[in-house]
Amino acid sequence: MKTLDFRGGVGHDPAVARPSPLRGRASRALDARAQAEAACDAGSPAAALALLTAAAEDAERHAPLEAAVLLADAALYAQFAHGPERALELARRSVSLSPDAPPAVELVVRARLGDALQWNGRYGEAEREWLRAAAAAVPPEPQLLAARAAALVRAGRLATAREAAYAAAARGREAGDRAAIRDALTFQTVAEIQLGLLREALASATDLVTAAGAAASGERLEALGVAAWVEAALGDERSCRARIDTAEALAAELHVTPSAGMAAGLLALALGRYDEAVHELEKKLGGGSAVAAALSLRPFLDALVEACVRSGRGGRAEELVAEVFAAAVATDQPRYVAAALRMRALTTGAADDFDAALEAHNGWGNRFEEARTRLVYGEALRRTRRRREAREQIAAAVSAFSLVGAKTWELRARDELRAAGARIPRATSGVALTPQEERIARLVAEGLSNKEIAGRLVLSTKTIEGHLRNIFEKVGATSRTQVARALMR
Repeated sequence: MKTLDFRGGVGHDPAVARPSPLRGRASRALDARAQAEAACDAGSPAAALALLTAAAEDAERHAPLEAAVLLADAALYAQFAHGPERALELARRSVSLSPDAPPAVELVVRARLGDALQWNGRYGEAEREWLRAAAAAVPPEPQLLAARAAALVRAGRLATAREAAYAAAARGREAGDRAAIRDALTFQTVAEIQLGLLREALASATDLVTAAGAAASGERLEALGVAAWVEAALGDERSCRARIDTAEALAAELHVTPSAGMAAGLLALALGRYDEAVHELEKKLGGGSAVAAALSLRPFLDALVEACVRSGRGGRAEELVAEVFAAAVATDQPRYVAAALRMRALTTGAADDFDAALEAHNGWGNRFEEARTRLVYGEALRRTRRRREAREQIAAAVSAFSLVGAKTWELRARDELRAAGARIPRATSGVALTPQEERIARLVAEGLSNKEIAGRLVLSTKTIEGHLRNIFEKVGATSRTQVARALMR
Protein backbone atom coordinates (compact mmCIF):
# COMPACT_ATOMS: atom_id res chain seq x y z
CA MET A 1 0.00 0.00 0.00
CA LYS A 2 1.36 3.41 -0.96
CA THR A 3 1.98 5.95 1.79
CA LEU A 4 0.52 9.42 1.50
CA ASP A 5 1.47 12.13 3.94
CA PHE A 6 -1.71 12.79 5.91
CA ARG A 7 0.09 14.27 8.88
CA GLY A 8 -2.09 16.97 10.30
CA GLY A 9 1.40 18.41 10.50
CA VAL A 10 4.49 18.40 8.33
CA GLY A 11 2.93 16.53 5.45
CA HIS A 12 1.97 17.77 2.03
CA ASP A 13 2.99 21.35 1.39
CA PRO A 14 1.19 22.62 -1.71
CA ALA A 15 3.72 25.29 -2.56
CA VAL A 16 6.51 22.72 -2.42
CA ALA A 17 4.99 19.52 -3.72
CA ARG A 18 2.76 20.86 -6.46
CA PRO A 19 4.18 21.92 -9.87
CA SER A 20 5.33 25.50 -10.06
CA PRO A 21 2.42 27.98 -10.31
CA LEU A 22 3.17 29.24 -13.81
CA ARG A 23 0.86 29.31 -16.80
CA GLY A 24 1.64 28.94 -20.47
CA ARG A 25 4.59 26.55 -20.17
CA ALA A 26 5.41 24.30 -23.08
CA SER A 27 3.53 21.01 -23.24
CA ARG A 28 6.78 19.05 -23.03
CA ALA A 29 7.63 20.68 -19.71
CA LEU A 30 4.12 20.02 -18.42
CA ASP A 31 4.44 16.38 -19.47
CA ALA A 32 7.77 16.13 -17.65
CA ARG A 33 6.21 17.52 -14.48
CA ALA A 34 3.25 15.16 -14.67
CA GLN A 35 5.55 12.19 -15.19
CA ALA A 36 7.76 13.32 -12.31
CA GLU A 37 4.79 13.59 -9.96
CA ALA A 38 3.64 10.13 -10.99
CA ALA A 39 7.13 8.71 -10.41
CA CYS A 40 7.34 10.28 -6.94
CA ASP A 41 3.84 9.05 -6.05
CA ALA A 42 5.02 5.58 -7.07
CA GLY A 43 7.86 5.87 -4.56
CA SER A 44 10.75 6.95 -6.78
CA PRO A 45 11.83 10.58 -6.26
CA ALA A 46 15.11 9.68 -8.00
CA ALA A 47 13.19 8.87 -11.18
CA ALA A 48 11.24 12.14 -10.83
CA LEU A 49 14.52 14.00 -10.48
CA ALA A 50 15.96 12.35 -13.60
CA LEU A 51 12.88 13.23 -15.64
CA LEU A 52 12.98 16.91 -14.68
CA THR A 53 16.73 17.40 -15.05
CA ALA A 54 16.59 15.79 -18.50
CA ALA A 55 13.72 18.07 -19.52
CA ALA A 56 15.61 21.09 -18.18
CA GLU A 57 18.71 20.15 -20.14
CA ASP A 58 16.65 19.90 -23.34
CA ALA A 59 15.04 23.30 -22.69
CA GLU A 60 18.13 25.19 -21.53
CA ARG A 61 19.31 26.42 -24.94
CA HIS A 62 16.04 27.61 -26.43
CA ALA A 63 14.02 28.33 -23.26
CA PRO A 64 16.29 29.06 -20.27
CA LEU A 65 13.44 30.37 -18.11
CA GLU A 66 11.50 27.16 -18.64
CA ALA A 67 14.64 25.22 -17.73
CA ALA A 68 15.04 27.33 -14.58
CA VAL A 69 11.54 26.48 -13.40
CA LEU A 70 12.03 22.80 -14.16
CA LEU A 71 15.22 22.80 -12.09
CA ALA A 72 13.41 24.56 -9.24
CA ASP A 73 10.92 21.68 -9.28
CA ALA A 74 13.76 19.18 -9.53
CA ALA A 75 15.41 20.55 -6.39
CA LEU A 76 12.52 19.22 -4.31
CA TYR A 77 12.93 15.70 -5.66
CA ALA A 78 16.70 15.98 -5.19
CA GLN A 79 16.10 16.67 -1.50
CA PHE A 80 14.02 13.50 -1.24
CA ALA A 81 16.38 11.36 -3.33
CA HIS A 82 19.87 12.57 -2.44
CA GLY A 83 19.66 15.15 0.31
CA PRO A 84 20.07 18.89 0.84
CA GLU A 85 23.41 19.45 -0.91
CA ARG A 86 22.15 18.20 -4.28
CA ALA A 87 18.92 20.19 -3.80
CA LEU A 88 20.89 23.38 -3.19
CA GLU A 89 23.08 22.74 -6.23
CA LEU A 90 20.00 22.52 -8.48
CA ALA A 91 18.30 25.52 -6.84
CA ARG A 92 21.39 27.66 -7.41
CA ARG A 93 21.58 26.54 -11.02
CA SER A 94 17.92 27.42 -11.44
CA VAL A 95 18.60 30.98 -10.26
CA SER A 96 21.68 31.30 -12.48
CA LEU A 97 19.57 30.51 -15.56
CA SER A 98 17.16 33.35 -14.80
CA PRO A 99 19.21 36.50 -13.99
CA ASP A 100 16.64 38.86 -15.52
CA ALA A 101 13.59 36.71 -14.98
CA PRO A 102 10.04 38.06 -15.05
CA PRO A 103 8.46 38.34 -11.59
CA ALA A 104 6.57 35.03 -11.81
CA VAL A 105 9.76 33.08 -12.46
CA GLU A 106 11.64 35.13 -9.86
CA LEU A 107 9.05 34.13 -7.25
CA VAL A 108 9.36 30.44 -8.05
CA VAL A 109 13.12 30.10 -8.27
CA ARG A 110 13.94 32.36 -5.31
CA ALA A 111 11.40 30.61 -3.08
CA ARG A 112 12.89 27.24 -3.93
CA LEU A 113 16.41 28.53 -3.31
CA GLY A 114 15.19 29.64 0.13
CA ASP A 115 13.84 26.14 0.75
CA ALA A 116 17.13 24.53 -0.26
CA LEU A 117 19.15 26.89 1.93
CA GLN A 118 16.95 26.02 4.90
CA TRP A 119 17.38 22.31 4.23
CA ASN A 120 21.13 22.96 4.51
CA GLY A 121 20.77 24.83 7.80
CA ARG A 122 21.49 28.26 6.31
CA TYR A 123 18.52 30.03 7.84
CA GLY A 124 19.52 33.67 7.47
CA GLU A 125 20.21 33.24 3.76
CA ALA A 126 16.99 31.28 3.36
CA GLU A 127 14.94 34.07 4.91
CA ARG A 128 16.46 36.63 2.54
CA GLU A 129 15.57 34.52 -0.49
CA TRP A 130 11.99 33.95 0.69
CA LEU A 131 11.51 37.67 1.22
CA ARG A 132 13.02 38.41 -2.19
CA ALA A 133 10.62 35.91 -3.72
CA ALA A 134 7.65 37.48 -1.93
CA ALA A 135 8.69 40.94 -3.14
CA ALA A 136 8.44 39.95 -6.82
CA ALA A 137 5.80 42.11 -8.53
CA VAL A 138 3.76 39.20 -9.83
CA PRO A 139 0.41 39.62 -11.56
CA PRO A 140 -2.59 38.92 -9.32
CA GLU A 141 -3.00 35.30 -10.43
CA PRO A 142 -4.33 33.01 -7.69
CA GLN A 143 -1.54 30.42 -7.81
CA LEU A 144 1.16 33.10 -7.74
CA LEU A 145 -0.48 34.85 -4.79
CA ALA A 146 -0.68 31.53 -2.95
CA ALA A 147 3.03 30.93 -3.65
CA ARG A 148 3.79 34.40 -2.26
CA ALA A 149 1.85 33.51 0.92
CA ALA A 150 3.92 30.34 1.23
CA ALA A 151 7.19 32.28 1.00
CA LEU A 152 6.00 34.76 3.62
CA VAL A 153 4.97 32.02 6.05
CA ARG A 154 8.39 30.41 5.69
CA ALA A 155 10.09 33.74 6.33
CA GLY A 156 8.05 34.19 9.51
CA ARG A 157 6.08 37.19 8.23
CA LEU A 158 2.90 35.62 9.50
CA ALA A 159 0.44 38.54 9.50
CA THR A 160 1.46 39.53 5.96
CA ALA A 161 1.29 35.90 4.87
CA ARG A 162 -2.25 35.63 6.19
CA GLU A 163 -3.29 38.70 4.19
CA ALA A 164 -1.64 37.30 1.05
CA ALA A 165 -3.41 33.97 1.52
CA TYR A 166 -6.79 35.69 1.92
CA ALA A 167 -6.15 37.61 -1.32
CA ALA A 168 -5.14 34.42 -3.12
CA ALA A 169 -8.28 32.62 -1.95
CA ALA A 170 -10.47 35.51 -3.09
CA ARG A 171 -8.81 35.59 -6.52
CA GLY A 172 -9.10 31.83 -6.74
CA ARG A 173 -12.84 31.99 -6.12
CA GLU A 174 -13.23 34.68 -8.79
CA ALA A 175 -11.28 32.59 -11.29
CA GLY A 176 -12.81 29.27 -10.28
CA ASP A 177 -9.29 27.93 -9.63
CA ARG A 178 -9.92 25.16 -7.11
CA ALA A 179 -6.27 24.21 -6.75
CA ALA A 180 -5.34 27.81 -5.92
CA ILE A 181 -8.21 28.04 -3.41
CA ARG A 182 -6.98 24.90 -1.62
CA ASP A 183 -3.40 26.15 -1.54
CA ALA A 184 -4.43 29.58 -0.31
CA LEU A 185 -6.70 28.19 2.42
CA THR A 186 -3.94 25.83 3.55
CA PHE A 187 -1.49 28.69 4.06
CA GLN A 188 -4.22 30.87 5.53
CA THR A 189 -4.84 28.18 8.14
CA VAL A 190 -1.13 27.65 8.80
CA ALA A 191 -0.56 31.38 9.27
CA GLU A 192 -3.51 31.66 11.66
CA ILE A 193 -2.36 28.73 13.78
CA GLN A 194 1.16 30.16 13.92
CA LEU A 195 -0.37 33.47 15.01
CA GLY A 196 -2.39 31.71 17.71
CA LEU A 197 -5.72 32.60 16.08
CA LEU A 198 -7.25 29.19 16.68
CA ARG A 199 -10.90 30.08 16.19
CA GLU A 200 -10.08 31.78 12.88
CA ALA A 201 -7.89 28.83 11.88
CA LEU A 202 -10.76 26.42 12.53
CA ALA A 203 -13.04 28.45 10.25
CA SER A 204 -10.36 28.51 7.53
CA ALA A 205 -9.72 24.77 7.88
CA THR A 206 -13.44 24.08 7.62
CA ASP A 207 -13.53 26.10 4.39
CA LEU A 208 -10.53 24.08 3.18
CA VAL A 209 -12.34 20.78 3.77
CA THR A 210 -15.33 22.13 1.85
CA ALA A 211 -13.09 23.34 -1.00
CA ALA A 212 -11.45 19.93 -1.21
CA GLY A 213 -14.86 18.45 -2.03
CA ALA A 214 -16.45 15.14 -1.17
CA ALA A 215 -14.70 13.06 -3.81
CA ALA A 216 -11.99 10.65 -2.68
CA SER A 217 -8.68 12.42 -3.32
CA GLY A 218 -5.32 13.22 -1.84
CA GLU A 219 -6.38 16.86 -1.59
CA ARG A 220 -9.33 15.94 0.61
CA LEU A 221 -7.12 13.74 2.75
CA GLU A 222 -4.73 16.63 3.25
CA ALA A 223 -7.57 19.02 4.10
CA LEU A 224 -8.85 16.64 6.75
CA GLY A 225 -5.36 16.53 8.22
CA VAL A 226 -5.16 20.30 8.46
CA ALA A 227 -8.56 20.47 10.15
CA ALA A 228 -7.60 17.72 12.61
CA TRP A 229 -4.45 19.66 13.46
CA VAL A 230 -6.48 22.74 14.43
CA GLU A 231 -8.98 20.72 16.44
CA ALA A 232 -6.15 18.96 18.26
CA ALA A 233 -4.66 22.33 19.24
CA LEU A 234 -8.07 23.38 20.55
CA GLY A 235 -8.39 20.09 22.43
CA ASP A 236 -11.68 19.23 20.72
CA GLU A 237 -11.51 15.46 21.11
CA ARG A 238 -14.81 14.58 19.48
CA SER A 239 -14.27 16.59 16.30
CA CYS A 240 -10.59 15.70 15.99
CA ARG A 241 -11.24 11.97 16.35
CA ALA A 242 -14.02 12.21 13.77
CA ARG A 243 -11.64 13.89 11.30
CA ILE A 244 -9.01 11.22 11.85
CA ASP A 245 -11.56 8.41 11.44
CA THR A 246 -12.86 9.98 8.20
CA ALA A 247 -9.31 10.33 6.91
CA GLU A 248 -8.47 6.73 7.71
CA ALA A 249 -11.58 5.53 5.84
CA LEU A 250 -10.70 7.75 2.89
CA ALA A 251 -7.10 6.50 2.89
CA ALA A 252 -8.35 2.92 2.71
CA GLU A 253 -10.52 3.88 -0.25
CA LEU A 254 -7.51 5.49 -1.95
CA HIS A 255 -5.26 2.53 -1.08
CA VAL A 256 -2.79 4.74 0.77
CA THR A 257 -1.52 4.62 4.34
CA PRO A 258 -2.30 7.83 6.24
CA SER A 259 -0.14 9.08 9.06
CA ALA A 260 -2.21 11.07 11.55
CA GLY A 261 0.32 11.00 14.36
CA MET A 262 0.67 14.74 14.78
CA ALA A 263 -3.03 15.49 15.29
CA ALA A 264 -3.50 12.43 17.49
CA GLY A 265 -0.38 13.27 19.49
CA LEU A 266 -1.28 16.91 20.05
CA LEU A 267 -4.76 15.90 21.14
CA ALA A 268 -3.38 13.36 23.60
CA LEU A 269 -1.04 16.01 25.01
CA ALA A 270 -3.91 18.46 25.52
CA LEU A 271 -5.90 15.74 27.31
CA GLY A 272 -2.99 14.78 29.56
CA ARG A 273 -2.53 11.31 28.03
CA TYR A 274 1.22 11.53 27.86
CA ASP A 275 2.14 7.94 27.04
CA GLU A 276 -0.30 8.03 24.16
CA ALA A 277 1.12 11.38 23.02
CA VAL A 278 4.66 9.98 23.01
CA HIS A 279 3.54 6.93 21.04
CA GLU A 280 1.77 8.99 18.36
CA LEU A 281 4.44 11.67 18.03
CA GLU A 282 7.35 9.22 17.96
CA LYS A 283 5.47 7.38 15.23
CA LYS A 284 5.16 10.68 13.39
CA LEU A 285 8.88 11.37 13.80
CA GLY A 286 9.59 7.90 12.51
CA GLY A 287 13.29 8.08 13.29
CA GLY A 288 13.63 11.15 11.09
CA SER A 289 15.21 14.52 11.72
CA ALA A 290 14.26 16.28 14.93
CA VAL A 291 15.28 19.55 13.26
CA ALA A 292 12.72 19.05 10.50
CA ALA A 293 10.05 18.25 13.08
CA ALA A 294 10.85 21.46 14.97
CA LEU A 295 11.31 23.92 12.11
CA SER A 296 8.63 22.90 9.64
CA LEU A 297 5.49 24.91 8.97
CA ARG A 298 3.62 22.41 11.14
CA PRO A 299 6.03 21.69 13.99
CA PHE A 300 5.44 19.03 16.62
CA LEU A 301 8.78 18.37 18.29
CA ASP A 302 7.97 20.66 21.22
CA ALA A 303 4.88 18.56 21.93
CA LEU A 304 6.94 15.37 21.83
CA VAL A 305 9.50 16.82 24.25
CA GLU A 306 6.76 17.89 26.68
CA ALA A 307 5.07 14.49 26.50
CA CYS A 308 8.41 12.76 27.11
CA VAL A 309 9.13 14.90 30.18
CA ARG A 310 5.66 14.36 31.64
CA SER A 311 5.73 10.60 31.07
CA GLY A 312 9.10 10.07 32.73
CA ARG A 313 11.20 9.89 29.58
CA GLY A 314 13.55 12.70 30.51
CA GLY A 315 16.55 11.19 28.77
CA ARG A 316 14.72 11.04 25.44
CA ALA A 317 13.56 14.64 25.87
CA GLU A 318 17.11 15.81 26.53
CA GLU A 319 18.34 13.95 23.46
CA LEU A 320 15.77 15.67 21.22
CA VAL A 321 16.51 19.11 22.66
CA ALA A 322 20.24 18.64 22.15
CA GLU A 323 19.64 17.73 18.50
CA VAL A 324 17.48 20.73 17.67
CA PHE A 325 18.30 23.61 20.01
CA ALA A 326 21.19 25.26 18.13
CA ALA A 327 19.42 25.00 14.78
CA ALA A 328 16.21 26.52 16.17
CA VAL A 329 18.03 29.47 17.74
CA ALA A 330 20.02 30.00 14.52
CA THR A 331 16.80 30.72 12.60
CA ASP A 332 16.38 33.93 14.65
CA GLN A 333 12.62 33.53 14.19
CA PRO A 334 10.75 34.10 17.48
CA ARG A 335 8.36 31.19 16.86
CA TYR A 336 11.22 28.69 16.70
CA VAL A 337 13.37 30.33 19.36
CA ALA A 338 10.52 30.48 21.90
CA ALA A 339 9.64 26.82 21.37
CA ALA A 340 13.30 25.77 21.66
CA LEU A 341 13.75 27.64 24.93
CA ARG A 342 10.54 26.14 26.33
CA MET A 343 11.74 22.66 25.36
CA ARG A 344 15.05 23.15 27.11
CA ALA A 345 13.40 24.68 30.16
CA LEU A 346 11.13 21.64 30.42
CA THR A 347 14.16 19.37 30.65
CA THR A 348 16.13 21.54 33.10
CA GLY A 349 13.56 23.59 34.99
CA ALA A 350 15.82 26.63 34.48
CA ALA A 351 13.98 29.89 35.17
CA ASP A 352 16.36 31.76 32.86
CA ASP A 353 15.20 29.66 29.90
CA PHE A 354 11.55 30.19 30.78
CA ASP A 355 12.12 33.96 31.02
CA ALA A 356 14.01 34.00 27.72
CA ALA A 357 11.19 32.02 26.09
CA LEU A 358 8.64 34.58 27.26
CA GLU A 359 10.80 37.36 25.83
CA ALA A 360 10.86 35.54 22.48
CA HIS A 361 7.07 35.18 22.68
CA ASN A 362 6.85 38.99 22.75
CA GLY A 363 8.31 39.00 19.25
CA TRP A 364 6.02 36.20 18.09
CA GLY A 365 2.64 37.31 19.37
CA ASN A 366 1.08 33.83 19.56
CA ARG A 367 -1.06 33.93 22.72
CA PHE A 368 -1.79 30.19 22.67
CA GLU A 369 1.87 29.17 22.57
CA GLU A 370 2.77 31.82 25.13
CA ALA A 371 0.10 30.37 27.40
CA ARG A 372 1.62 26.90 27.05
CA THR A 373 4.96 28.33 28.13
CA ARG A 374 3.41 30.16 31.09
CA LEU A 375 1.59 27.02 32.18
CA VAL A 376 4.71 24.85 32.33
CA TYR A 377 6.65 27.72 33.91
CA GLY A 378 3.98 28.03 36.60
CA GLU A 379 4.13 24.29 37.26
CA ALA A 380 7.91 24.50 37.68
CA LEU A 381 7.54 27.43 40.08
CA ARG A 382 4.92 25.58 42.13
CA ARG A 383 7.20 22.56 42.47
CA THR A 384 9.89 24.83 43.95
CA ARG A 385 7.30 26.34 46.34
CA ARG A 386 7.29 29.76 44.65
CA ARG A 387 3.51 29.68 44.75
CA ARG A 388 2.75 33.39 44.33
CA GLU A 389 4.89 33.62 41.20
CA ALA A 390 3.38 30.36 39.98
CA ARG A 391 -0.13 31.77 40.31
CA GLU A 392 0.83 34.84 38.28
CA GLN A 393 2.09 32.74 35.37
CA ILE A 394 -0.77 30.26 35.45
CA ALA A 395 -3.48 32.94 35.74
CA ALA A 396 -2.07 34.58 32.60
CA ALA A 397 -2.18 31.19 30.88
CA VAL A 398 -5.83 30.67 31.89
CA SER A 399 -6.75 34.05 30.41
CA ALA A 400 -4.94 33.41 27.14
CA PHE A 401 -6.34 29.90 26.65
CA SER A 402 -9.82 31.29 27.22
CA LEU A 403 -9.20 34.09 24.73
CA VAL A 404 -8.21 31.75 21.87
CA GLY A 405 -10.88 29.15 22.63
CA ALA A 406 -8.59 26.34 23.84
CA LYS A 407 -11.05 25.06 26.45
CA THR A 408 -9.24 21.83 27.28
CA TRP A 409 -6.00 23.70 27.92
CA GLU A 410 -7.92 26.28 29.94
CA LEU A 411 -9.33 23.58 32.22
CA ARG A 412 -5.86 22.16 32.73
CA ALA A 413 -4.53 25.59 33.62
CA ARG A 414 -7.40 26.18 36.06
CA ASP A 415 -6.59 22.88 37.77
CA GLU A 416 -2.97 23.93 38.08
CA LEU A 417 -4.01 27.33 39.40
CA ARG A 418 -6.01 25.59 42.12
CA ALA A 419 -3.03 23.42 42.99
CA ALA A 420 -0.94 26.59 43.32
CA GLY A 421 -3.33 27.81 46.03
CA ALA A 422 -5.65 30.11 44.10
CA ARG A 423 -9.20 30.43 45.43
CA ILE A 424 -11.48 29.73 42.49
CA PRO A 425 -14.91 28.05 42.37
CA ARG A 426 -14.88 24.27 42.68
CA ALA A 427 -17.12 21.70 41.04
CA THR A 428 -17.53 19.74 44.26
CA SER A 429 -19.86 21.97 46.24
CA GLY A 430 -20.72 20.44 49.60
CA VAL A 431 -17.71 18.09 49.61
CA ALA A 432 -14.74 19.17 51.73
CA LEU A 433 -11.93 18.28 49.32
CA THR A 434 -8.65 20.14 49.28
CA PRO A 435 -7.72 21.85 45.96
CA GLN A 436 -5.31 19.02 45.11
CA GLU A 437 -7.88 16.36 45.99
CA GLU A 438 -10.52 18.02 43.86
CA ARG A 439 -8.08 18.23 40.98
CA ILE A 440 -7.34 14.51 41.25
CA ALA A 441 -11.06 13.70 41.57
CA ARG A 442 -11.80 15.58 38.37
CA LEU A 443 -9.10 13.67 36.52
CA VAL A 444 -10.53 10.41 37.85
CA ALA A 445 -13.92 11.52 36.50
CA GLU A 446 -12.29 12.14 33.10
CA GLY A 447 -11.22 8.48 33.05
CA LEU A 448 -7.49 8.89 33.64
CA SER A 449 -5.58 6.11 35.37
CA ASN A 450 -3.47 6.71 38.48
CA LYS A 451 -0.33 6.64 36.34
CA GLU A 452 -1.78 9.18 33.90
CA ILE A 453 -2.88 11.45 36.75
CA ALA A 454 0.60 11.22 38.28
CA GLY A 455 2.10 12.25 34.95
CA ARG A 456 -0.35 15.13 34.54
CA LEU A 457 0.34 16.50 38.02
CA VAL A 458 4.05 15.62 38.13
CA LEU A 459 3.56 13.54 41.28
CA SER A 460 4.36 9.94 42.17
CA THR A 461 1.78 7.20 41.73
CA LYS A 462 1.94 6.48 45.48
CA THR A 463 1.06 10.11 46.22
CA ILE A 464 -1.95 9.86 43.92
CA GLU A 465 -3.05 6.66 45.63
CA GLY A 466 -2.86 8.38 49.02
CA HIS A 467 -4.98 11.29 47.83
CA LEU A 468 -7.50 8.88 46.32
CA ARG A 469 -7.95 7.10 49.66
CA ASN A 470 -8.80 10.46 51.23
CA ILE A 471 -11.17 11.34 48.39
CA PHE A 472 -13.01 8.01 48.62
CA GLU A 473 -13.47 8.48 52.37
CA LYS A 474 -14.65 12.11 52.10
CA VAL A 475 -17.22 11.52 49.36
CA GLY A 476 -18.29 8.11 50.66
CA ALA A 477 -17.27 6.34 47.47
CA THR A 478 -16.08 2.79 46.93
CA SER A 479 -15.35 3.09 43.20
CA ARG A 480 -14.00 5.60 40.70
CA THR A 481 -17.45 5.80 39.11
CA GLN A 482 -18.93 6.94 42.42
CA VAL A 483 -16.25 9.64 42.68
CA ALA A 484 -17.33 10.93 39.25
CA ARG A 485 -20.98 10.95 40.38
CA ALA A 486 -20.07 12.88 43.54
CA LEU A 487 -18.56 15.63 41.40
CA MET A 488 -21.83 15.99 39.53
CA ARG A 489 -23.94 16.58 42.64
